[in-house]
Amino acid sequence: SSRMLISPPFLLDRSPNETEDAWINRCMSGDAPGEGSFPVSYNLGWHGGLHLHAPMDGTQAAPVRAIADGQAVFVRQPTPQPAGPLPPDHPQAYLGWSDNGVVVLRHETEIGEGANAQVTFFSIYMHLSVVDPAVRQGRPVYRKAPLGVAGQAYGRPNRQIHFEIVCDEANLARLVGRTNGDLDLTADGRTDAIYGELYFHLPAGTPFYAQEPLPQHPQAMAVPTGAVAAVAPQVLQPAYTSTAAHIVGLRYACGEGRELSRGDAYLSTLQLDGSTVGGTLSEAGAEYGLYTSATSISNAYPAGARPAASAVYELLRFGRVVGPDALNPGNVPHWRKVNHPGGEGWVNLNAANVRKFSDADFPHWKGWALVDDSADRDSRCDSALIRSWLDVNGDGRGAPTEPTTRLGDERISSKLAHAVCKIPTDWDAASVDARWGWLRTITDENPQAFTTSRFEEFQRHMNALAFWPGGTGLDAAHWHWHPREFVRHFRRCGWLSLNELTQLLPRLHGAANALAAIPWATAQARFAPYATDLNKVLRKYLILGATRQIHFLAQTYIETAMWRVMEEIGRAHQQRRRDGTLYWPAPMMQYYGPFYGRGIMQLTWASNYSEYGAYRNFPAVPASHTYTDARITHTSMHYWGDPSDGRAPRRWFPEFDPGHIADNTYSACDSGGHYWVSKSIGGGNRNINRVADQGVTTQAIGRASVLANGGGYGYAERQAYAPYIQRFLADDTAAGTTSSFTVTRGQRNLHVYVDFTPQRPR
Repeated sequence: SSRMLISPPFLLDRSPNETEDAWINRCMSGDAPGEGSFPVSYNLGWHGGLHLHAPMDGTQAAPVRAIADGQAVFVRQPTPQPAGPLPPDHPQAYLGWSDNGVVVLRHETEIGEGANAQVTFFSIYMHLSVVDPAVRQGRPVYRKAPLGVAGQAYGRPNRQIHFEIVCDEANLARLVGRTNGDLDLTADGRTDAIYGELYFHLPAGTPFYAQEPLPQHPQAMAVPTGAVAAVAPQVLQPAYTSTAAHIVGLRYACGEGRELSRGDAYLSTLQLDGSTVGGTLSEAGAEYGLYTSATSISNAYPAGARPAASAVYELLRFGRVVGPDALNPGNVPHWRKVNHPGGEGWVNLNAANVRKFSDADFPHWKGWALVDDSADRDSRCDSALIRSWLDVNGDGRGAPTEPTTRLGDERISSKLAHAVCKIPTDWDAASVDARWGWLRTITDENPQAFTTSRFEEFQRHMNALAFWPGGTGLDAAHWHWHPREFVRHFRRCGWLSLNELTQLLPRLHGAANALAAIPWATAQARFAPYATDLNKVLRKYLILGATRQIHFLAQTYIETAMWRVMEEIGRAHQQRRRDGTLYWPAPMMQYYGPFYGRGIMQLTWASNYSEYGAYRNFPAVPASHTYTDARITHTSMHYWGDPSDGRAPRRWFPEFDPGHIADNTYSACDSGGHYWVSKSIGGGNRNINRVADQGVTTQAIGRASVLANGGGYGYAERQAYAPYIQRFLADDTAAGTTSSFTVTRGQRNLHVYVDFTPQRPR
């Protein structure tokens, strides 16, 4: 899966071919409707989190772990449970023993580009029977770090936590893009953050066509079926015209699912209330073929009037262009076959009146709702929206059986899981009476009123668990998320903050007896100029999810000397031996010369530079231009590739300056992404993501290494970098400090050593 670096609070090994959703559900289970579920109980009292059971991991319960990097802002060691029978008046013995160990983490990260995508949220872990001694207030805590052991809640069997994810109003606006209401459909969605499924709002009156239109005509045109090639294209007539607005959802597999479908695309059609129109249509291998499709569409235009294939690629990938390359003409169509109320048909998703969104916009047709019930500061649900979901007979009242019936309904629980609710915290001792005093009154939803003595007992119990504000700095009324849906949703994000990215560069690397060190400040300084553009490129080329990013980054490490340089060391000049004679360090240097390696995948040879310049539609340089490498002049001749193929050298001028690939941070990264998806991998196929999707195995890493480098340079090092990145990027919980193994390259056995010393500030 793609992810902001976030994971469940319990981590289990992923089963082969297990889906992301199934794995998250298995790691985060146990919330019973009406009691430990989010956001309301049977009596319509607000419940700001989930009760989760610690799953068994082998013979032991899985430990509670940090869901993301953060800082411990509050830590409370649990009060030990008294030996023997529970004292009936003990405040933690209300309805059975409840452990009161708690950890609160503050998380600061990024979900995209710019200030509005820098977000802060808090995770709360309650009912811990043990708090790990390494977790200390004010200290950093890293994702997957053990926080403690799940304890008891209300006398239920061991291994249970209450888990919350909360934020303030300012960060709700950054996370969701708004603080109230439904998504605005009069303009395209946010571009600072784009992730997950893409959505296209098609207004009433949208035409659908039975035949696939030609790719370069915004007006649907096609050569009549069965016609000879010389027949001119004719205008197609719609097979169906919509009478209501619809949403088309486009999702790329991103390496998920069964092996043969990890590059597929999926298209669904929805009504604005979220109900589906027909089933989901799949496009086999569409993701792997995006580069081929984009270049084909670009080439369908007349020479001299072709849109940049890079911009067309983004049109197919995002539904719009979000990078620096303009789509010219701007009306390049985006034809897709989708369902409509009359069947199936082709529609232009780039028509002028189509609005584009993504999961980053939290669209209401996917069930997202913002519910503010904070004004009265009590913990009774007075939200008209949520009460309407639980009203079985539509009389506007909440009969005692209605919440019990509705909270067990899967459709209702899905709606509730997508409600982000502004409600008071449960952990504020000063406001227990104000929040829960209504329990002493009989209502439709609360037919058993609390007696004075029982309420006092309840109040003492809540005081024993209370810790607010617990270092959060939040107002007592703040926004609560369904924790499982928060984790599930933001794992689709895929954006790595600078700190998260820096942790993926090994602290120690090399042979066991000659380790080289890269301190934190050095590693961060290397990534800092490129972090934003690297994220854009990973997002653009669907290098999302741990497996693909492990493969890609492992190759960039050797190509850039651990992100130290964006140019081939030596710049393809002859070197001098001690005796004064000159030599070429690599046999082909004298032939590629000024077209030496640049960028994160080290483009080499004029052919690769020329292909990339054409892909981006780089303009010709003016006659006055002086190339940064003096070996390129207005008349100099250069080999486009290995001269042994018999091709003669050609003049480079007036193509773009190759120095741009090293000097421009976006082009340095994008050229690597372009190379990755455009590279022929054999069998008539392109795209190294196909290789990455085979898994993080020595065979797949070896194959990607040869494809990226063209030879065997750095083969063992690339094999070492991948498991290091995997340790800190993936969800496994391996804890070994080093690893040694042997890989075979040709006739040679290569020894690989990995040191897993974390790359973190000291």
